[in-house]
Amino acid sequence: MEMLTSMTLASMWSTIINAFAGWIVNYGWAIIVFTIVLKLILSPLDILQRVSSQKQARVMGAMQPELDEIKKKYANNPEKMNAEQNKLYQKYNSNLKGVCLPMLISLIVTLVVFFTLYSSIRSLGNEKLYETYRSLDTTYIEASANVEESWSEDEKNEYIALAVQEKYDEQSRENSWLWVKNVWKADTNTSQFVDFEDYWNYLESNELTAGSTKEEAQARHEFIVSTIVGDSSDNNGYFILIILCALVSFLSQFISTKLLNGKGQKINTMNKVMMAIIPISMLIFAYTSNVVFTLYIITNSLMTTIISTIISLIMRRMNKGKTDKEIILKKKNVEIMEYSRNYKK
Repeated sequence: MEMLTSMTLASMWSTIINAFAGWIVNYGWAIIVFTIVLKLILSPLDILQRVSSQKQARVMGAMQPELDEIKKKYANNPEKMNAEQNKLYQKYNSNLKGVCLPMLISLIVTLVVFFTLYSSIRSLGNEKLYETYRSLDTTYIEASANVEESWSEDEKNEYIALAVQEKYDEQSRENSWLWVKNVWKADTNTSQFVDFEDYWNYLESNELTAGSTKEEAQARHEFIVSTIVGDSSDNNGYFILIILCALVSFLSQFISTKLLNGKGQKINTMNKVMMAIIPISMLIFAYTSNVVFTLYIITNSLMTTIISTIISLIMRRMNKGKTDKEIILKKKNVEIMEYSRNYKK
């Protein structure tokens, strides 16, 4: 059932991404717009989790001096320490379950979206990679069938090359993005074209070229690549998006953590570890994935940073003039929360 659901989601993402590309006519820009829309749709859940976390962070900041005092006072009496800590949590109305539940839901949704999108874009990328080269291969075959017998060998090659180049230029409107030649490959020094051996294994499904020998197919591959690349480099990219992906992921984690902790509060060990692990993980994903998924990671990280900053600014404005300390008064099962204010003597 879980596998079926994952496959259904992956298929759904492919359909939606293709729809965006059909509207925008470029897969690079399409995934950016798609990611922004998706992030805005999921933002209520993200807002709930971050508001809850920031409130808890404020409570913990106010409680910390008293917690430190309890730990110091009852260092040799664990039972008494736990009892006093529980009293303190009740005093400040600290509800860890209320924080963990939104965080858990948000984490599950984030992971499901991330990995199903990864699977979908990876599958879509392989399909598009073969499809785009297959159309060039087919164009070569069709152009070869239309050459005149009276033409010289150079004229035949020039005619075929022109047809292949026109087809490639048509594909580039969909599959190139800024400096990247093919968004279905990584932004590295890899070739923009599918490897011939991989294409040869795929070739059986191509009716027009099913009768080709391996030598004929390889000759076409070499002709197509040399026609399009010429004397220039065949590098698909320059590692720019991969480096940018790691930097943006780190900045997103750093800014979100600083906003959550608040001014003057130190970043704990767990958050420091996450600030290292997540950017490294995203770097690996970007290096091993195609440009479309890398653009998703970058755009998603930027949107997360923007949303976190907006939430933080709104909460600061709402709590302007108030201290972090919350005093909870319980009367007849009704909790009355009031914030102690700073007054100048």
